[in-house]
Amino acid sequence: MVEDRKSGSNLWSAGRAVTARPFELNAAKELQALLRDKIAILPVTSNDRIKPFQIGAHDLFCDLAKPEVTLADLKLALRRYTAATGYLMALGRDDSSRYRLDGSVDAPVSDDNREHARQIVKRRFAKMQQKRVAPARDAPPVAPVDEPAKPVRAILTIPHKSGAK
Repeated sequence: MVEDRKSGSNLWSAGRAVTARPFELNAAKELQALLRDKIAILPVTSNDRIKPFQIGAHDLFCDLAKPEVTLADLKLALRRYTAATGYLMALGRDDSSRYRLDGSVDAPVSDDNREHARQIVKRRFAKMQQKRVAPARDAPPVAPVDEPAKPVRAILTIPHKSGAK
């Protein structure tokens, strides 16, 4: 398991709160904008904890969608929020539970769902780590820069009248 370097605790430990970051906040705001009623479990501030949805929440969201919202738009907004790393981290916590839309606890996350979320997060972290290391190795060699040529001094020529009147 991955260790949290800052606190020394396990990334998936029950005591570790997963709060919303800017990406999750924007995704939640976009999802909320498609609905008629306010959903209690969507984060609004960066201090709000991310809470995994109950199984079957898609159908509930369809019922709550504004009349002009298409099914494709709703699916896209749901996918954007539920595929966010923060949501998956909340899903992968040791004691994670699913929540009803009103904010009450529904049921514990299944071991299969928890493990699947953890695997996705681990792959994302590994990919981010590779991107941090790879630019140094994969960057094209930098060609030496020649010193710029000295600018040529402009010569101002003024026609002189020669000769006497």
